[in-house]
Amino acid sequence: MSPDDSSADGPDPRQEVPKDAATVAAELGARLEELGCRYAIGGALALAYSSQPRATLDIDVTLFISQDEKQQAVEVLEACPCDFRTSDLLQGFSEHGFAQVQYQGIRVDIFLPLNDFYMAAEERRQRVSMAGREVYVWDAATLCVFKLMFFRLKDLADIEAILREQGKQLDRTWIGEQVENLFGKRDPRTTRWQELSDANPVY
Repeated sequence: MSPDDSSADGPDPRQEVPKDAATVAAELGARLEELGCRYAIGGALALAYSSQPRATLDIDVTLFISQDEKQQAVEVLEACPCDFRTSDLLQGFSEHGFAQVQYQGIRVDIFLPLNDFYMAAEERRQRVSMAGREVYVWDAATLCVFKLMFFRLKDLADIEAILREQGKQLDRTWIGEQVENLFGKRDPRTTRWQELSDANPVY
């Protein structure tokens, strides 16, 4: 065996160590800024700045590009560069408002704005340090509204955690107004938000 043959002793230490989701998200955010594309990182990575952090293997990113300008999103993602099939990307945007791409080997869910709420949410983005870079993430109040949109059990649990962690800092009035505007007073999401807020009072 030659001195350079390390296969018998385990992985080659010269191999590149895979990057974690936070590092890749921070690099993607920096690249989007270089391209002049407004964005916000969401999902578990954003939640870590508003509540207890949790591990994640993928990334959620909203691009502030209208549904009518999907081709611009294609061009931005090509320039990053992300890996995807253009036909799948456009179909995902048209049918679901989001599509999946790969960036540096990690799955990224790319969202485009679906309604006027995104304009209000953009104004609330937080500038935070992630993996040594400054990036934009959704703030706590915006995350609560998005989680009420999805309305899964894990989303409701995340909202409770945000309520406990943020306390007086959380803009509960804004959340209630946005949820009511989106879904109406009688929608279960509106009712559930009020129940969660009441169950976690601020003194």
